[in-house]
Amino acid sequence: MYGKILKVSNNDLSGNVDDRQVAVYAAFKHNKYMNRYIIFSFVGEYGKQKLYVGSVHLKTNSLVVFAVRNDELNYINKFINDYLNNMVDANEYEIIDITAMEKIELVSFSEEDCNYLSVLDQMSIQRKNAPLREEVKNKTPVFLYVLLGFFILLLSGITYIYLNPSILEADLKELNCTMTGYDKKLELNYQSKALVKFDKNDLLISYDREEVYKFADLEEYQEFKYGNKENTYFSEGNSYKYDDDSLELKIIYEDKLIIDNYQEVYNYLKNRGFSCIEGIYHE
Repeated sequence: MYGKILKVSNNDLSGNVDDRQVAVYAAFKHNKYMNRYIIFSFVGEYGKQKLYVGSVHLKTNSLVVFAVRNDELNYINKFINDYLNNMVDANEYEIIDITAMEKIELVSFSEEDCNYLSVLDQMSIQRKNAPLREEVKNKTPVFLYVLLGFFILLLSGITYIYLNPSILEADLKELNCTMTGYDKKLELNYQSKALVKFDKNDLLISYDREEVYKFADLEEYQEFKYGNKENTYFSEGNSYKYDDDSLELKIIYEDKLIIDNYQEVYNYLKNRGFSCIEGIYHE
């Protein structure tokens, strides 16, 4: 079984919770183009005969879904046809293991008419049988043995850490990224910096980005500053700092990343034009 029933984790802007469940029939990767896709429907809505498809990003314990371009539907429909006929070519597609996933975030997705949802459901979603009640005997001695073993392991662990304190200091990855550019609307040069930190599993912890704009002269600087033009040229929700000595404007962005994997973040910043240097920091 390659599928799983997951709970939707989305909240809308009004704070309403989406309490639906999604039957994910399969998540897979197109090996040639390295894109990941997903096919699913909503539990309890099989009568609508709608199959939903999209591209998918894998987070720690959840899936994030986005709509796909029309040309990508060809790869998805070919996979579905091969999947239904048990003919998926491992050289062309790789089915992704989603057993560790607990929820799904639906940013956007595409839909298709489908009259074979029941077949996909039977092929993909495992139904658990109710466990039989078993009589439990002599639990007290087993519990005592487990408790004793736990305390022995705990004492051993504390002793080892006390004698080897350096093991608590882990080398964690960070990316220091810079990019220079020219803003055509403002007719100003700027330098953009991003500092990204990851945990021991190479998953995103923090993403801090700022840009510094350099004005050519005092008159241009004061016109921009006292005219509050930052609200015209930049989006809301950011922090602004002016430096009267250097005639610079610093913008501290509050944007966030949906992706959290180290390699995906590195590729994202590189594609935006950043030059990144990998560093190490300690908690």
